[in-house]
Amino acid sequence: MKNQDHMLWSEFLGKRLLLVALSLGLLTHGIIVYFTLPQTYDAYVHMFFADHYSRFWFEPWEYRWYTGFLTISYPPLVHQLIALISKIFPLKIAFAIYAITIFEALILGVYRFTKMFYSKQTAGVAAILAVVLSSLVETLHVYGQVPTLTGLAFLLNALPFLYQYLKTSDWRYLIMALAFIAVTVSSHHVTAIFGMVFFIAPAMLMALVDGNPELGKKVYSENSFPGFGSCLEEKERDPLFGFSTIFLAIALIFPYWYWSRTDPITQVSIPHGSRDNFLEETSSGLVFYIIPLLLIFALLPAISFLITKKKRHLGWAVSFFACLLLGSGGTTPLPKMLLGENAFNILTLDRFGFWASIIAIPYISHFLVSFIGGSIKNYWTGKYGETSHFLISGLSGFSYLLFIIYIFHLASFRPLQPKAVEIEPIINFLNRDDHMRWRYLTLGFGDQMAWLSSNTLAATIDGNYHSARRLPEMTSRAVERLENAKYLMEDGMASLNDFLTLAEKYQLKYVFSNDRYYDPLLFYSGWNRTIRLENGIMVWEKGNISTIQPIKPTELNPILKKLWGILPVSTLIVAMGLTLVYLFYFKKPKMN
Repeated sequence: MKNQDHMLWSEFLGKRLLLVALSLGLLTHGIIVYFTLPQTYDAYVHMFFADHYSRFWFEPWEYRWYTGFLTISYPPLVHQLIALISKIFPLKIAFAIYAITIFEALILGVYRFTKMFYSKQTAGVAAILAVVLSSLVETLHVYGQVPTLTGLAFLLNALPFLYQYLKTSDWRYLIMALAFIAVTVSSHHVTAIFGMVFFIAPAMLMALVDGNPELGKKVYSENSFPGFGSCLEEKERDPLFGFSTIFLAIALIFPYWYWSRTDPITQVSIPHGSRDNFLEETSSGLVFYIIPLLLIFALLPAISFLITKKKRHLGWAVSFFACLLLGSGGTTPLPKMLLGENAFNILTLDRFGFWASIIAIPYISHFLVSFIGGSIKNYWTGKYGETSHFLISGLSGFSYLLFIIYIFHLASFRPLQPKAVEIEPIINFLNRDDHMRWRYLTLGFGDQMAWLSSNTLAATIDGNYHSARRLPEMTSRAVERLENAKYLMEDGMASLNDFLTLAEKYQLKYVFSNDRYYDPLLFYSGWNRTIRLENGIMVWEKGNISTIQPIKPTELNPILKKLWGILPVSTLIVAMGLTLVYLFYFKKPKMN
């Protein structure tokens, strides 16, 4: 009876802690995100894509960057949802609303994910931890990567259903798991692909062991990977989940796979700090490894002990340490050896460290529960006293809170973008005297160049999504954007000089400069100052440039266009509908 009372209390406390976590997430991230998003790396890029779908929902051709590219080069669901919200709210507010909504879904996903490992009480602590986990805070408030958070949120919510399906063979769990995985695929293809390896495979192994105690004993008695192999051999599993997942991954974003096959990326690899040797480039190591993983490194002995303590966690141990290794970038040659040179030079490796931090959440939470009011506390107080336990708990928590506040204000300590540019004068300039009949270029704007593009139909020769670039002057050099050419040394300035010199080739007539560093290059390339706008931006102009000539868009089957605009959003509608059915017609009666 006492055990039953303990379970009831754990369930009650777990749900209350979840509510606390959701409230804290709303009160902190919900308020702060609107003010941090202008300084993030990717927020304005995703707003630009959202603006595209708001204007041209069923037309994937986007002419405003590079001379045109297909938006099917990125899964559309996140951008389409922001576009729908922007029909009611301004685009920035729509992005902020979506970001906090998906963060709340992520907190719920962490709670449900942790329940696969430990009690609801520990899951509640995990939910609160998700609110202040440095990797999640950095991903939202420094990177602005809402597709990454969206894919992870729905993947974590899918795993418990997959776990239950493999244990019980109940087809209702299979349908729920596939519904959430479909949303993951439609949101972020990289999370879906690597999620198969680092999240779904370990969940399947744990479910197979938990669902067959005799099999679990055999896995215990064998060493690591032989035990894993016998586990899969002895339990005949329905391959329906595997085939269904592959089908969804291909069918839901088929235009993306079609694009990557028919128009593959052939360009010089663009350097990224996550691939640096962190011992040599300490700033890259700080941003991409230390900041997101500080808590994991601090508690690594406890995490390592818990994740290797039971063989049912074997798959998670392999995933965790593999992600930690791959996230170390070029510090050792091992990540390049494991991924291959091509994948190493394409992927941004910080995502692996990010996934390692997510895998570690249940184990960190279990340790915290034990340290705050469990066996570790009893051991500590018995040996060192109550006062020392109170002091180390308080000082550790307060120090970590200061660290999280530091991440929120990272852009204040180390500016990630130029100062905010008032874009209205530029828009007014482009809207008058047929100035939109020529292309323009921005210099010294940072990622705000994408925000300018989101607010005008004028076309720029530059862009902020390097996977879509096909202009040889860009793809032949390690240059992500012309806008920040001075930071890319000789390659950046050489590429910029090509466009300034051959302006007629791309009907480039106007340059909006926010950095006097480029003045000599502009002057000696034959450009003339014309006017300084009221926001301080200098407008440079080149004469005798012909207007933009119509460019035939890359053809795409009309049926694929319709499916691209319908299927991704449909996956979310279906998942939400099935969730309501599950809660009211399946889970509730089962609990009674």
